[in-house]
Amino acid sequence: MNEDRQSQVKANYLIGADGSLSTVRRKLQPQDYGMKASQATINYYFAGKAELDANTLYMFYKKEFCPSMFAWVYLKDNNWVIGTGANENVAQYAERFYNYVQKKYRLSGEIVRREGFASTLQGGAYLGEGNVLLSGDSAGLIDEYRGMGMDNAALSGRLAVKAVVEAKSSQRSAIEIYQRLMKKSINRFKTNEKRQSSRYASNKTLEQSLSRINLLRGGLKMIVANQINRLLPSDKLIFLPI
Repeated sequence: MNEDRQSQVKANYLIGADGSLSTVRRKLQPQDYGMKASQATINYYFAGKAELDANTLYMFYKKEFCPSMFAWVYLKDNNWVIGTGANENVAQYAERFYNYVQKKYRLSGEIVRREGFASTLQGGAYLGEGNVLLSGDSAGLIDEYRGMGMDNAALSGRLAVKAVVEAKSSQRSAIEIYQRLMKKSINRFKTNEKRQSSRYASNKTLEQSLSRINLLRGGLKMIVANQINRLLPSDKLIFLPI
């Protein structure tokens, strides 16, 4: 569509899937957005040689590199993506992490691009109201404890559509149906928020959460969950990692 043109569409239902800077959520809950970014990430795109495995996603759990989740390195389109995130001073974390990766993995080449993203979203999980349903990042469903949001986005989008279909046939409120369908996911999300706070209290608590015994338990649970997921419908899958 031409950017200079606007069109108006009338609909009985609206599903907002327009990211953490959601225009739809901002209309419903303007108080969820602040003047200052609440979370920001920076990626360095590095072209050259490195003592890294091209088929591996590297995750670094250390508060000096990322105070709220993990820092990352992976290969994308022949460039190494070296990135991290923080609530403030993200450029300092990014530079510190890049210097660490450069030394540890003997990078030889140059940074060809820097990419940043910031969000002013400060509210937590919010699914919408009435016949306006929010999914994925617009609903605030990025799970920092697990370091992902794609599964929450896919599930919430599917259940939002399911709620609309059920609302049309039952004459019930779409948001009430959606909230019921998402109850388990929202409870898990809130539990993980508390886990995240405890995990990142210090480097010591972070190391304890990633001890060999805890990783072994998590790995065994994931193996079992993977097998169970083969038998479950798509909206009943066990999220990984658990």
